[in-house]
Amino acid sequence: MNNYSRRGQAVPFNAKAGRFGDNQDAYEHFMKLHTLMSEGVGLPEADNNYIVGPWLTFDPKKERHTGAFAVEANELLKDANRPGYQVPAANKV
Repeated sequence: MNNYSRRGQAVPFNAKAGRFGDNQDAYEHFMKLHTLMSEGVGLPEADNNYIVGPWLTFDPKKERHTGAFAVEANELLKDANRPGYQVPAANKV
């Protein structure tokens, strides 16, 4: 489970789940994922879900989320519950 799915909610595994308003790029990526999972992997739509998290914004210079849900998302950037996968401090790289 990735960081964002912990903040999301289950939606049915079908093409209609990809509602991204006017964000055409997000819609195209979602549909590629849906096609890969349904046709390539053979995951049936019935009884399956996507976990869709909130829309997040990210400041790459500060390496922090900004805006709505930023506090919750930033708490998960350095997840102490994933031994071996910790993000090192900048001075330790």
